[in-house]
Amino acid sequence: MSKSLEKQLEKALQQNELMAQNLTELTQQLKHVNEELALQREQNQYLLQQLFGRKKETLSPEKIHPNQTDLFEDDPSFSWPEQTGSQSEEETIEETPVRRHKKKGHQKEKLAHLPVVEHLYREENCTCPQCASAMKEMGKEVVREEVVYIPARLENHRHIRLAYSCPSCEKYGETSIIKAEVPKSPLSGSFASASLIAETIYQKFQQKVPTYRQEAHWTMMNFDIKRTNISNWHKKTSEYYFEPLVQLLKKALLEEEVLHADETTFNVLDSHRTKDYVWLFSSGRYAEKKIHIHKHGPSRGSEVLENFLAGYKRYLHSDGYSSYGKLTDVTSIGCFAHVRRKFYDALPAEEGEKKSTSRLAVEKCDAIFQEEKKLADLTVEEPQLKRWEFVQPKLEEFFGWLRTLNPMIKGKIGTAISYALKQEVKVLNFLRNGRLVLSNNLAERGIKSLVMGRKNWLFAATTEGAHANAAILSLQETAKANGLNPQKYFDYLLTHLPNQKNTLLEVYLPWAPKVQINCH
Repeated sequence: MSKSLEKQLEKALQQNELMAQNLTELTQQLKHVNEELALQREQNQYLLQQLFGRKKETLSPEKIHPNQTDLFEDDPSFSWPEQTGSQSEEETIEETPVRRHKKKGHQKEKLAHLPVVEHLYREENCTCPQCASAMKEMGKEVVREEVVYIPARLENHRHIRLAYSCPSCEKYGETSIIKAEVPKSPLSGSFASASLIAETIYQKFQQKVPTYRQEAHWTMMNFDIKRTNISNWHKKTSEYYFEPLVQLLKKALLEEEVLHADETTFNVLDSHRTKDYVWLFSSGRYAEKKIHIHKHGPSRGSEVLENFLAGYKRYLHSDGYSSYGKLTDVTSIGCFAHVRRKFYDALPAEEGEKKSTSRLAVEKCDAIFQEEKKLADLTVEEPQLKRWEFVQPKLEEFFGWLRTLNPMIKGKIGTAISYALKQEVKVLNFLRNGRLVLSNNLAERGIKSLVMGRKNWLFAATTEGAHANAAILSLQETAKANGLNPQKYFDYLLTHLPNQKNTLLEVYLPWAPKVQINCH
C-alpha cells in the first residue's frame, strides 16, 4: 500500500473516531434534554393538578351519582350531531317520574330551641254560606313554620352612677359623700363595649372579614367605625388582657407529654424581612386540655423553636423541615402524611398506569393508615403494643421496599423516595409512646384558620398587630377546641377581666368551670 493511501486511511480513521465521539456527546446531550423535558412536563402537570384538579388526595375519583359523567372524560355522546324534530319523529320519549324526598323530622329538631311567635289569622264577619248564620270557632291548624331573621341593632348604653351624702354629717358642717361603683369598660375613654369589640374580633378572625369591609358593614348600620379604631381595639385588648392569658396557656402546653408544631408565612409591612412567619404549637390528641398557641416568629429559624420550647424534653410532632431536627432535647416525630403526599404528587397523569411506583407507594401508605385507624378507639395505654404487632411490620416493609428502588431515579418520584428515607427514623419514633400519632394533621388543621384568614387580610401593618393577631387566634382556636363559642368567650373576657381585682387569671382559661357554663 502506498504512503498516500496510508495517509488517507489514517485520516479517514481519525474522522471516523471524531464523528463517533461527536455522536456520543450528542447522544448524551439528547438524553439530558429529554430528562429536562420530562421534568418540565411533570412539573407542568403537577401545577395544573394543583390549579384545576381534585383537592382530595384519594387514588380513585368518587362520583356523586352513578349516572353522573366526568367533565373531562372522552364521552362520544358529546360529539354526536344535534337532532332536529324531523330527525327524531320515530323516537319514543320516556317520562321519568320525579320522586319527592320525604321530610324526616329534622325540621322540628332544628326549630325546637327557638322562641315561638304565633300569627293568628281570623275571618272577619264569618257567616255560613248556606243559612247566613254567624259561625263559631271549631279549631285551628298550623299551616307552616318559618324562621325569621331579626337584624342586629346598636344601642347607646349610658352608665350613670348615683352619689350619696349624709344629712347627719351636714348638720355639723362635715361632708360625707359616697358614689356608686361602676364596672370598668375594656378600654378607658372609648365608646367600645365588650360586646362590640367581641363582635369585631368574631368577624375578623372567625368570619375572616378584614377591617376595611367591617368599616363598610358598620356604616350600613348607621354607625361610623373606622378600620383604624377596630385595629387599635384588637391591639390594646390583646396587650392588656389576652397576652397574659396566652402565657398561661403556654405554661400549660409545655407540661404536656406530646406537642404538635407547624409554621406558615405571614406578611408584616413594617418588618425588614421579606417574609415573616407565624408558628403554631398544639397539645396532642390525647391531651385533656386542648391548646393551640399561635406565635409570630418572626423568622423560620430554629431559634424561634428553641426560645418557645426552652426546657421542654418530650415529644414533638412536625413535618420534615430542618429546623425541627436541630432540637437536641426533644424527640422528633415525623409526619407519615407528608411522606404519602410526596408520592401522591408524583402520580402519573395517565390513570391507566396502575403499576407505577408512586401509586404502589400510596397504596402501601394507605394500608398503614388503615391499620392505625383500627386502633383509634383504644385507650392511651393500649395502642403501643398493638402498633408493634400490626403497624410496625408494615412500616418496616414499606421503607425496606423503598431502599430496593433505583437511587438514581429523578423527578418527583425520586424526591419522594429521598424524603421518605430521610424521615424513616422520625416516623418510626411514633412507636415509642401510645400518645403519639402517625401524622401531624392536628397542627395542619390548627393552622388552617390563619391560612384561610390570610387570603382576606393579606398582611398586618405593624409587628404589634401581628402579635395581637397571634394572641387572638390562640384564644379563639383553644376556645373552639374546648367546645366554647368564641364570640361569647371574648365577650366574657372583655366584660370580666377589666374588673378582675383579686381573681386569679386561671379562672378565665377555656376549661375553667365558670367559663364552660357561660360560653357555650
